[in-house]
Amino acid sequence: MSNGNRNRRRNKNRKGGPGPKRPDKAGGTGAALGTQVLRYSGIHGIGMLLGNVVTFVATIVVANFSSPEEFGQLGLLLFFSGLLTLLFTLASKQGTLKRTFGGDDEDDDDEDDDDDELAISPRRSLGTGLVTITIVSLVGTGLSIAFADPISHYLLGDADPSLVTYAALAGGTAALYRVSSIAVWIERRPYSYVAVEVAKPVFILAATVPLLIAGLSIKGAIAGQAIGTGLAMLMSLVVLRGSWELCWDWREAIAIYRKGAIRVPLVLSMWVVGYADIFLLSRFVSHADLGTYHLASRMAFLVAVLPGGYRKALRPLQKTPMFRAVEDEYGVGNARGIQFGYFTFVLAGTMLMTTVMATVMVRVAPASYASAAPLIPLVAGGLVAPTVYRMINKSVKYADKRVPFIVGAVVAMFAFIGLTLLLVGEIGVKAAPVGMMLAFAIPTVYVFFRSQRGRSPIVLPWRQMFICCALAVAVGLAHSLIDPGGIVLDLIVGTFAVVLWAFLCLALGAVPQAHRGALLAMVKGLRRPQHGFEAEAGLEALRPRERKSLRRAVVRGLPSEEAAKPALGMRRNAGNGNGGYSDADAILVEILRRVAKEGGAPGVPDDYARRDDHDRDAQIGAYLFAQGPIAARDQMGKKLINDGVAEPFDLHTLEHVLASLRRADGDVWNAGSD
Repeated sequence: MSNGNRNRRRNKNRKGGPGPKRPDKAGGTGAALGTQVLRYSGIHGIGMLLGNVVTFVATIVVANFSSPEEFGQLGLLLFFSGLLTLLFTLASKQGTLKRTFGGDDEDDDDEDDDDDELAISPRRSLGTGLVTITIVSLVGTGLSIAFADPISHYLLGDADPSLVTYAALAGGTAALYRVSSIAVWIERRPYSYVAVEVAKPVFILAATVPLLIAGLSIKGAIAGQAIGTGLAMLMSLVVLRGSWELCWDWREAIAIYRKGAIRVPLVLSMWVVGYADIFLLSRFVSHADLGTYHLASRMAFLVAVLPGGYRKALRPLQKTPMFRAVEDEYGVGNARGIQFGYFTFVLAGTMLMTTVMATVMVRVAPASYASAAPLIPLVAGGLVAPTVYRMINKSVKYADKRVPFIVGAVVAMFAFIGLTLLLVGEIGVKAAPVGMMLAFAIPTVYVFFRSQRGRSPIVLPWRQMFICCALAVAVGLAHSLIDPGGIVLDLIVGTFAVVLWAFLCLALGAVPQAHRGALLAMVKGLRRPQHGFEAEAGLEALRPRERKSLRRAVVRGLPSEEAAKPALGMRRNAGNGNGGYSDADAILVEILRRVAKEGGAPGVPDDYARRDDHDRDAQIGAYLFAQGPIAARDQMGKKLINDGVAEPFDLHTLEHVLASLRRADGDVWNAGSD
């Protein structure tokens, strides 16, 4: 039985009658979720774009101060730095975030996880995790510095050991930065996350440029990496300060490592495929060829801006009642099929953009790097292969999908290593991206076909996916036949190619006519996030003391018992006594439902004020007006839905109304101000 059917049966059997009526699909939960995905992926995409632009500028600056051979050495130093970050956070990063939030931004297999191992105090769990990673990083960085000479000889040959020292410092600071910045994203604070993510390359660039001008060359580049990452780490900890407590509990540290241990094979496999390419190639190609490949891979990372943003946007939203409400309304298979279909659309457009703009990107580098242009699309295809695998696994649903997912990643890792070593003698540096794509092809196909025989097979929009991909290939091939000459003309022609592809996708049905109304509602939702709810009309239906209580809870953030005193006093004076809502959380929910109904929020039932729902509304109110980290609230919301206390769309509606009321200005709250 599908999740949607189970939820509908549960709603019918629940005390108080069936759940709220569903809105129409053009403007219902699908548009609401789409707006949030558009918002989160857009914010994430803008942040990634800004960060990658700054990184791109830094890459070009360093390339202009170094030869391809030196740039190849820098790539190996960054590989070593990334390896240390991985080792310092192995199991602890995943365990900390799963104990605190129930998952991290890379979890694609945890939908059926139980919450019995989540921390009782998310703030203490996150604090313990951060302190643990700090201790491990200090020890590991110290050992790397102590053995810098033999590490440098093996990694770089005859080179200055101080380069390894700076790389170790960069790796150690990046470990703490990576955990804290991801925590900001999972807390659904997209603007703060973007600020933290963009700050890192900005700090690195600001630190690197003076060192390069001073004549330090590669040493200046890797030292700037360490300085900039350290500053970004401090900034991320400050931004996250309200969500963690400076403490260390050895029992919690053990629980963190135990929780994260199961993901060690997956994390290692994904990292090897994504970052070990330059090390594998360095054993077989010259440092000059390695430098050219390194430049191409840095530029190809732009392909992760939109597809990666789309996938990451879904991650925190999966914890919300809105996501569950969408699957209830459309069915799991349809909802996830549509999500993957639009992921394919975004991926095709991004790959096309990367392909047609490759020459433009390389033209700003020194002429010695000209051979990087044809590598960029190929490397981009390799880098996006793990993202496709993750996204197809996120989209499918079948029992115990964690094991096939992790096994598939491990198989892909060994296949990547084997294929790269097998092909490098024949095709040189192209072996790495080709190996990435081929390595993930088999597990991706296996996971998909395994899911189609599961409890909720996804319904993919094959026609639309084929149209957008075929058009991208056709436009890309046509563009390759044109050589405008000059960076300005290249930029104009490349932009025209992308616009032409988008127009043809609309004209030939890659975006179905039936979806355009919802897509328009999504875009409008960015400007008018109320989605039909009018806060002023809803508040006008309240009595002054009720409005005052709601304002104290929503705007001032007072605890429910304190916030609800005016309304409770009014009802006692009116003689309601124990016959009405006496619990503070329950009475706030009853008031909120009335605001939602009178304000035009979709899906509020006509019998929203039923008195026999006191216990249910008390629990819902405890969730809606909970104070503390968002991790604790997410756990409460998930439990309410799983225990049948609340219906996903009902929680989504109330959360949406609360968010609208928080954005309302003082004129809307025209009574009950205190």
